[in-house]
Amino acid sequence: MVRSHKRQAIISLVVALGIIIGNLVFPGLNVAPALAEAKFQDVKNHWAQACIEELADKKIISGYYEDGTFRPNRPVSRAEFAAMLRRAFPDAKIVRNPVTFADIPTNYWGFKAIRETYQTGFLSGYSGSIFNPTLNIPRWQVLVALSSGLKYTPAGSTAEILNATFEDAREIPELARNAIAAAAEKRLVVNYPAVKQLEPTRNATRAEVATFLCQAIAKPGQTALVPAQYIAQVPPDVGPPRTTETSESGKVRAEVSFVKEGENGKNIRIKIIRNGQSLLEEPVLIPTRSLVDNPDKKTSEQVSQGRLLSLRIRDLDGDKEPEVLADLVSINSGIRCCNYSFIYRYDSVAKKYTHIKHFWGNVSYEIVDFYRNEILEFKSQDGRFAEAFTNYADSRLPLQIWHYRQGKMEDVTKQYPVEVYTNGAELWLESRKRSSEDTEVKGVFAAFMASKYIMGQEAEGWRLLEGVYQKSDRTQFFGKLREFLVNTGYASK
Repeated sequence: MVRSHKRQAIISLVVALGIIIGNLVFPGLNVAPALAEAKFQDVKNHWAQACIEELADKKIISGYYEDGTFRPNRPVSRAEFAAMLRRAFPDAKIVRNPVTFADIPTNYWGFKAIRETYQTGFLSGYSGSIFNPTLNIPRWQVLVALSSGLKYTPAGSTAEILNATFEDAREIPELARNAIAAAAEKRLVVNYPAVKQLEPTRNATRAEVATFLCQAIAKPGQTALVPAQYIAQVPPDVGPPRTTETSESGKVRAEVSFVKEGENGKNIRIKIIRNGQSLLEEPVLIPTRSLVDNPDKKTSEQVSQGRLLSLRIRDLDGDKEPEVLADLVSINSGIRCCNYSFIYRYDSVAKKYTHIKHFWGNVSYEIVDFYRNEILEFKSQDGRFAEAFTNYADSRLPLQIWHYRQGKMEDVTKQYPVEVYTNGAELWLESRKRSSEDTEVKGVFAAFMASKYIMGQEAEGWRLLEGVYQKSDRTQFFGKLREFLVNTGYASK
């Protein structure tokens, strides 16, 4: 009992000293730091200025409210880093139960951030039940935290990646090697001024942590806010052998490379070269959730893994500037799903490529030129009708026609009445044939009614359907079909 009281007294002393020291070294640490303006005078012309100001705008990082500075060269404490992480990744999922750290009282300014970054897998305790909030965090721990929280693992050999990327790889602690190799593959590592010098054990500065976070939250195709010459890059010849598919047209060349696994690939990357200059090189990230069964259209995760169907360079919108079109299949979204088109467009003002990702579901498309005007259309079908009223084999799908214009895909099916009428007539003939054979016909009728709605002939369509479908489930089928056509946007409520 005496020992227990003595231990409690020591812990209380540690807590008190931690808070007192925190107040002396980091003024205002017991209250959440106030957010300063997005512009800081002490980062003007700084190598990380663009990144710092962007994160400040997003309220991921903050300045010092007493003088409006950012102090880019100041070290970052573990508690400060926890607060930055929670702002950078507010939607991170909880992966483990909370713990009680002996040196983090509930009224401590960073209590919530520390608790949540532990639960989401970004940070762990320093030693047992001690978190050490005021301890400065070294660079290797920042990178390990990001790889852990984002669930990154290296695709290639850890030793090969580290030795080829960093001249001081031997200084990386053993427990951090896998995580840092994964971070390097994901282009999270920023080294200034010497890109091959990681300096893993040196305390991370506020500017450095900002650049790691900028890289971690950057979206594919987004212009890097960190100068490219300071972003560590794993040499392309490191790791398992890669398969490369290429397409070239005029001054544009595209390359998609991946590590082959049977018919599929992982660690998929795309590179676009224009006039001999590489303007884009990044991972190709494919959603892992089917959007067919996911009406909120939110993806739980995106992975650089799937199957490449084709890589083409075509002028899709008739502006004499070709787009890069890569078609891929997700292998993580269940049976018969899902097809995606990645369309990369050249921005002549910014002199860069940006891209959109179009979801086709469980159907594909063909490129046609209906009007023979060198402006192409995507002729496809509405995959949402598959298995909506019958099994997959007996389902039929209504026609869909898409345009790619100014970096967007637009459903323009209504602009092609002849093609829609032809499709509807074919569906009606098939429905009559199936009815005469007494085989499943509801899937055909559903697609037929969609075509009638597209043409504005829904009243005629319902009259025809009500006249020929006389089965016992008639009322139930008609009600379900009306609701489905509303939910899919063919009919108004």
